[in-house]
Amino acid sequence: MESLIIGKTISAEISYYLKEYTTAQDIADVNTETGISTSTLNYVKRRAGNISEENKKGIISLAKKAFNNAEAKRKEALKCKKELSLILQS
Repeated sequence: MESLIIGKTISAEISYYLKEYTTAQDIADVNTETGISTSTLNYVKRRAGNISEENKKGIISLAKKAFNNAEAKRKEALKCKKELSLILQS
């Protein structure tokens, strides 16, 4: 179980997920929602900055967006497999 530890960077695995499943628009949206700068969010996402009390809320919001985006991609992949299997069966 991963957790956000104040004064530490996020894990390499979480960094990968945030990079893979969030967009520049997601970062901008989190900035608007939380007031945490896009540069701070990007630094923490890339493990160039540590978690702090001030940026923790933004990273949690970014993680929620990554979760939702990953779920949308999973559903899209299932639909893709279903459609392609019809072609492969013909």
